[in-house]
Amino acid sequence: MVRGLTVWQNSNMAEHLRYRHRWTFCVAALGLWLAYGWPVATQFSAGGMIRGAPVSPIWFVPFGAMGVAVLAAMALKLRASLHWTLLCVQLAAIVAMTIIVPWAGMSSFLVVIAWQVGMSTGPVKALSWLAFQNLVIIGTLAQALNPDLCWVLTKSFALQLLFVFTAQALRREAETGRALAQTNRELRSAQAIIANTVRDAERLRISRELHDAWGHELTALGLQLEIASHVTEPGRANDHVMQAKGLARALLANVRDVVGALREAERCDLKDALEALAQSVPKPAIHVDISPGVRVGPDQAHALMRCAQEAVTNAVKHSEASNLWLQVTPDGEGVRLVARNDGSARPTASAPGSGLLGMRERVESLGGKLAVRTGVDFGFTVEAWLPSRTPQAA
Repeated sequence: MVRGLTVWQNSNMAEHLRYRHRWTFCVAALGLWLAYGWPVATQFSAGGMIRGAPVSPIWFVPFGAMGVAVLAAMALKLRASLHWTLLCVQLAAIVAMTIIVPWAGMSSFLVVIAWQVGMSTGPVKALSWLAFQNLVIIGTLAQALNPDLCWVLTKSFALQLLFVFTAQALRREAETGRALAQTNRELRSAQAIIANTVRDAERLRISRELHDAWGHELTALGLQLEIASHVTEPGRANDHVMQAKGLARALLANVRDVVGALREAERCDLKDALEALAQSVPKPAIHVDISPGVRVGPDQAHALMRCAQEAVTNAVKHSEASNLWLQVTPDGEGVRLVARNDGSARPTASAPGSGLLGMRERVESLGGKLAVRTGVDFGFTVEAWLPSRTPQAA
């Protein structure tokens, strides 16, 4: 329990640091946006000119639009398509500012976009975007009388490369942290499953030993005392024999109670494993609910645990969910696991090699069924049904 609490605290701290860094980067980007816009604003307020042309107040319209797009792109959790749309809006705003004020210094605003691109995608795509946005600005400046393209191709492009590679390093560090957290969750889940399997085997061994050894001997004792009660002379001896017979029956009943309690305790293992999984994930919040009547064997527990683990992975990486509910209930001749989150993104269930495909194969190999549902009201839901194991013969 102490180890689980420590892991939860460390994961929660890592999540807090990522959240703080995200806002730090957002503030830094807005700071760059203001810093690069300050010279133009100064010239406008002083009635000065840039490259021999007065600064039009219309310039502040695309300038403000870029600031709003930067804030939205870095502060909000958006789908990839919307995020790239905002980057295009920022680039269009820079083009508009360059047309209004044909100054090569406008390319400095590209550094803000370069940082966002470096944090959003891989190096090849990021460098391709850098080349694209610089060509767009160069083409825009080429329409001016004094384009000063060398400034764009040297200082501005070098700054963009610096910010892209810095963002790439931070992005790789964040991905490594998430991969380590995922590996830690998998190891903890595997440890819980192995521990549960060992306890199951030990409980089964003890229950069989109690039943086969003590049960047989106490039954034989009761039979012998039954015979003795008929062949002995009446008197006090017979009273003691009858008392011994009753004691033997009580002991036999106790043995059966112990056997039943040991077998009944199997249902607690899956709950402990799911709760340990929930403690290892700071976000989304995982709510575990297991009905008291649930009974599963080692194979079923392993499959349900893997399904729950995959549902947690989908919620963390794809669904952008705030809550995940894991519910295990008895259902007819089997047991049902329902994993539902309240996220907006939807993993693709039909993609070959996906985690959902692996879940389906694992469940169907045990004679079960897997269903996936999506919707606006109930988020992303995975239902796994498995048949109960065949009870051991008493």
